[in-house]
Amino acid sequence: MKIYLIDHGCKKCGSCEMACPAQAIYMLEDTAVIDQELCRHCGICYDSCPTEAISVHEDNNQKQEQEKP
Repeated sequence: MKIYLIDHGCKKCGSCEMACPAQAIYMLEDTAVIDQELCRHCGICYDSCPTEAISVHEDNNQKQEQEKP
């Protein structure tokens, strides 16, 4: 599964927060945050970010759990 993370390039414009269909993004004082429990992993936030501050990563914990016998 992919996870989406917001880095230091976030300008708090709110584009990702408004675009998120799961309402999984909220603003803190200096950046936006994605609530991974609510995130649907759809990528809409990634596509909506004008500063490309959202990155996509593989969830290694999920992968390890699937590999266990």
